Amino acid sequence: MASSKPSTGTNASGASAETSTDYLHCPACGDEFTSPKILPCLHSFCFECLDTSLRDSGIGNGQAFLCPICRAQCVVPMRGVRALKSNIFLVTLQDFVDRKTLDKDQRCEVCDSEKKARRKCIECNDWLCSHCCAMHVKVKLTKDHTLVEASELRGSNYDESVKQSFEPLICNKHGEALKLYCTDENCQAPICTICKTTLGHDGHHAIELDAEALKEETQIRELLPGVTRSISSMETKIKNLKREEKMTSHVRKKIHKAINTRMEEVVEKLMAKIGAYAESLHNEVDKIAKDHRKEVSKELEDGEYQLSSMYHAKGFTETLVDFKRSEELVAMGNDVITRLNEFQKPTEVAPPHWRQPRLHPSEELSPEVVEKLFGSLTFEGEMVKCVQVRAFSAKTKYDDRECALCDLSLDRAGHIQVVDRDNRRVKVFDLSGNLKLLTGDNVFKAPNRILYLKQTGRTLVKDEKYLRLINPDGSMFSNYAEYLKQPVGLALNPQGEVMITEWMSGSVVSCDELGVRLGSFPSLCEAPGYVTCSYDGGVILSDWKQNIVKIFDAQGNFLHQYGGQEGSQDGQLNHPYGLCTDKYGHIIIADTWNNRIVLISSDGRFICNLLTAQDGIQYPQGVVVDSKDRMIIVEQRGVVKIFQYMA
Repeated sequence: MASSKPSTGTNASGASAETSTDYLHCPACGDEFTSPKILPCLHSFCFECLDTSLRDSGIGNGQAFLCPICRAQCVVPMRGVRALKSNIFLVTLQDFVDRKTLDKDQRCEVCDSEKKARRKCIECNDWLCSHCCAMHVKVKLTKDHTLVEASELRGSNYDESVKQSFEPLICNKHGEALKLYCTDENCQAPICTICKTTLGHDGHHAIELDAEALKEETQIRELLPGVTRSISSMETKIKNLKREEKMTSHVRKKIHKAINTRMEEVVEKLMAKIGAYAESLHNEVDKIAKDHRKEVSKELEDGEYQLSSMYHAKGFTETLVDFKRSEELVAMGNDVITRLNEFQKPTEVAPPHWRQPRLHPSEELSPEVVEKLFGSLTFEGEMVKCVQVRAFSAKTKYDDRECALCDLSLDRAGHIQVVDRDNRRVKVFDLSGNLKLLTGDNVFKAPNRILYLKQTGRTLVKDEKYLRLINPDGSMFSNYAEYLKQPVGLALNPQGEVMITEWMSGSVVSCDELGVRLGSFPSLCEAPGYVTCSYDGGVILSDWKQNIVKIFDAQGNFLHQYGGQEGSQDGQLNHPYGLCTDKYGHIIIADTWNNRIVLISSDGRFICNLLTAQDGIQYPQGVVVDSKDRMIIVEQRGVVKIFQYMA
């Protein structure tokens, strides 16, 4: 049996002239239904199509099979396919559509003139030519019948009249109309008035068929909103699955690229180290060879001198002896003998000994050694570590109160901008904790959010109910987006747009860096206090009243959420405030009243608690990860902590 994809947008209403013919054609053969049989999943097939398909597949009576449309499990009745319930609605619906449709070659169905049909009598269900129409309205029996042109019939004005013209369903036992409904638990079926008096239904309670229909219609309509919600949820799931499918491919490509890049890095570094090591071996061999060659050269030079002396001594003494004059022999004898005695000891003929170097290859590289050199695959959350690098107090000698740090941002130089609500200042520190900038005494009244604007180099500060721009030197530049009623959270998306949560309207508003409104979408939050953006433009909000984090795509469509219940267990939050994302797509949450930093995935799944009170975290208010994987946290009571973040 041919399988088809489930329809996601079919519109079929029995009372509409726009009735979809999708319901009127068998998905197996594509023709109009013949003796349609309906499965428990509400998909229907022609009796012959279903019976033939099951027999060809070797599926017999009493055996299970999967609906080829939705793969729901069904069972062939013990009495065969014919025992499946017939879809009488499709038969009626087909008749309904046929009655409303005029074939272009339709002829008059009343006379034998073969004239082209012009109108249809709703009550008689006949197409009439012009002459028969005129006669129809003159005959007493039919003068009150409704005659309708095809164009009018295609609309919905006469649908009820068409339906009322249908003959009622007839009892197959007594030939009477089925007007009653037996409510007995063993019956629960339409019956005629004669059935009610027979032994089979005697004593059973019966009600009007229309009353039962109204009851079942009410039940069906009560269930439809739940189906609509399920459809919406399933559409969202399918959308998320398609996105996950694309994301999986993206992650695969990204990891493959990372592996290739790592391979190039390792090969480059390894070759450099191997080259340097080989060079050291070359140098060592050269030194050993040089020292030995020096020793050999010296002995060679000495040997050549000695050999020359030996030849000379030998030749001189042989000439002296062969000359055979006693006077010279006696006069020279002692000197000659002394010299010749010096050459009587055998000369060591072997060259100076040295330890000749050999290149000894190490053992083959084991997989463990390769893994140690190259690295290995790790999975989300397995290797997450936070190592504290530094901590410093944001309190300065100019403060007249204890610090109340509410938020932070990083400027172009990587300096840490913090906003101190109670001291009414913006403070800028370098990573070592050195104060680089301090705004004046009267610039702000109660600043509690801050955002560095990369394009202009200015800083946006939320002060009471207003947004203010300050220059790089800390002086006031201007107000920003004054039309916003109560802005709260601030973030910058990858396109350079400023994302602002507006409390009064319950919206997330996007603006350019000059404050011009670009768009908005509902925040779906009660108290959207902080906002951040992911690398793909997604928007993430924290709601401290609902103890929830909500995740939207770049277009503002709600995707996922985390939390929603107050507590300290996994999946729970207690006053989540600041949040940020890392380069891996993870979301990092300052779970303030739980004194912890929580790491979740981009689709809202808990990964781990990065830091807790046991790590010294106290009321974390804001968090950010810089380009060198340093996670910077501001605590409400004035401490800035820097961690090396490795995920």
